[in-house]
Amino acid sequence: MELTESQKKTIELLNPWWYGKKVELGVERTKYLSNINIIISKRQQILFILGSRRVGKTRILLQFIYKLINSGVNAKKILFLSLDNSNLENLNWYEYISESKFQYVFLDEVHYSPKWAKDLKSIYDIPNNNFKIVCSGSSSKLIEDNKAFLTGRSTSLLITPLAYNEFTKFFKSNNLINDYLFYGGYPEFVLEKEPNYLNELVRDIIEKDIVKIHKIKNNQYLFDICQILAKQIGFKGSSNKISSVLKLDNKTVENYIQYLREVKLVDLIYQYSDSLNKRLYSPKKYYFNDLGIRNSFAGFSNKGSLVENAVFLQLVKIYGIDNIFYLSDTRGNEIDFVVKLKKDEILLVESKYNNLQSAVENSLSGLLFKEIGGKKIMDRVVVTDGIDSVFKKKNLEVKLISLEKFLTKNN
Repeated sequence: MELTESQKKTIELLNPWWYGKKVELGVERTKYLSNINIIISKRQQILFILGSRRVGKTRILLQFIYKLINSGVNAKKILFLSLDNSNLENLNWYEYISESKFQYVFLDEVHYSPKWAKDLKSIYDIPNNNFKIVCSGSSSKLIEDNKAFLTGRSTSLLITPLAYNEFTKFFKSNNLINDYLFYGGYPEFVLEKEPNYLNELVRDIIEKDIVKIHKIKNNQYLFDICQILAKQIGFKGSSNKISSVLKLDNKTVENYIQYLREVKLVDLIYQYSDSLNKRLYSPKKYYFNDLGIRNSFAGFSNKGSLVENAVFLQLVKIYGIDNIFYLSDTRGNEIDFVVKLKKDEILLVESKYNNLQSAVENSLSGLLFKEIGGKKIMDRVVVTDGIDSVFKKKNLEVKLISLEKFLTKNN
């Protein structure tokens, strides 16, 4: 197909490896590069790299491209297109790709293209299609809503802010734990520490990925909800209470929280129960998917809550959000996290950020030592401020583990 001079020049600039040029790749996100390689080497499916804005998706794609080149793939067989580039607005990329002989095609911010899902399906269904397709997108909602076109043809990989293990490769200091709790895990912010970075990022996410898609008239309510949630981490909350504070109807608040979840700003966990009704109708506990963003709403305050949020992020990383719950009884006793391991096996985790073992032991909930729905409790773990020890109570073993050790565990 014929390209305009502007399109040709833009594509050349987006693919500097065709001419032997290097780009700044930054710190390798090793885990994701490995996962991408495993997925595309074993499957013919289209791979979607998902995650919030500026979480590092584009940089990871570029890192992977240079990995391919270093492994012997011909650089001119690799195509990268940024579909939010205004110079490529009118590019018929389906036609361009289908007429090409590329081995690997990377489509960044694919959802900016109006017919992206139908075009990807058409490309995938080309007879004897031998190229691998990797797409990225910051609007997980738009992509998930349109993936019906690609049933059986696609798979996804979620990119999250830096976990603590990754953070230590980006940041050097004498107090890494404290810095992780303060800065969180957005790579550019961790590296540059620009004071207004996270405020601008949140505004971008809310305005471009929520307000624009859901046609919301007053975006201030979304910021207000974030601020309320940031101040109640570790506490049970309900949309009813928030609606009362903001003078909004409950359904609107529930919708707004769901929108914030869709763009990976916040998440929630349910009460642990075999009863679906109890899970759905009990109060929820809310956490942020990045500690720095939480701090941008509530300041670097209430370190205990921040640590609990960090413990939540690590549990999600290891076990998946669908397996994380909390437990409370009618007397106000509570266990911070109940992790579903197998059908009848659970793990209990408490966050008690204290450096005195006696104080930690005395603050533990009685629920930690009780039977829970006939389930087998595989471990009772308490995350502390620097204590690594084991003690017994009622003949039951409790493992105390420092936050740093807990955040470096892989399973």
